[in-house]
Amino acid sequence: MPFWFLLPALGFTIGLLVSMLGGGGGFFYVPALTLLFDLPTQLAVSTSLASIIPTTAIASISHKRRGNLDISTGLIFGTAGIIGALIGAYISSMLPSALLGKLFGLFMTVMSIPMALRSKKTAGSVEPSLPPLTWRRGALGSAFGILSGMMCGLFGVSGTPPVIAGLYILGSPAASVVGTSAFVLLCNSISGLTGHIVLGQFDLMLILPLAGGAAIGAYTGPRLLAKIRADTLERIYGPLFIFMVLALGIVMALR
Repeated sequence: MPFWFLLPALGFTIGLLVSMLGGGGGFFYVPALTLLFDLPTQLAVSTSLASIIPTTAIASISHKRRGNLDISTGLIFGTAGIIGALIGAYISSMLPSALLGKLFGLFMTVMSIPMALRSKKTAGSVEPSLPPLTWRRGALGSAFGILSGMMCGLFGVSGTPPVIAGLYILGSPAASVVGTSAFVLLCNSISGLTGHIVLGQFDLMLILPLAGGAAIGAYTGPRLLAKIRADTLERIYGPLFIFMVLALGIVMALR
């Protein structure tokens, strides 16, 4: 593949971006790998999942140390996500690469709408205690986990929207939502990547430089973030993130 030496720079840039804005980076990895490096969509999906792993692993460890990770709820989402990710990986292998790319573009375009409409309210006083784990929480968590996992295995994204929506619906505190979602996305990415490896959609020579760059970017992002004013982030980075997702989605869908 030409220009393979640019993969670490691509991984670093996306890892830096998502560590500051949230998510795993699949919205950017797959379009970049297909549009810039002309990879088949299935291979781009598996490479994306592998590159998401270091980003979400670093975030999970950091949030666990800060007490923002609800392990019991995260395991429910994550276990269900394993099932969904394997199903998504299998469906991905059955679709032509061109069709999968167009579906991914359509998915990105649609997902940009709730991103744009998302409330800009920031959390005020948040109850620090976690809600008790009940059968209802377990069932709802499993449903959202399966949906998130299917998104992950099929499109190579981390499956962030269903996880965050599910955790908020279950009444998790805001800090716990951030930390627990990182852990669930890590589980999704590992299981989705495993499915693609079993199906033969895997190239270690692509993954190592991209994931290495992503890990360095994810480590650097929070330190850079601390130097940026909160109001600047709210005003610039949110709209920029949504615009990039929408623009890349349209390009992928029309490709």
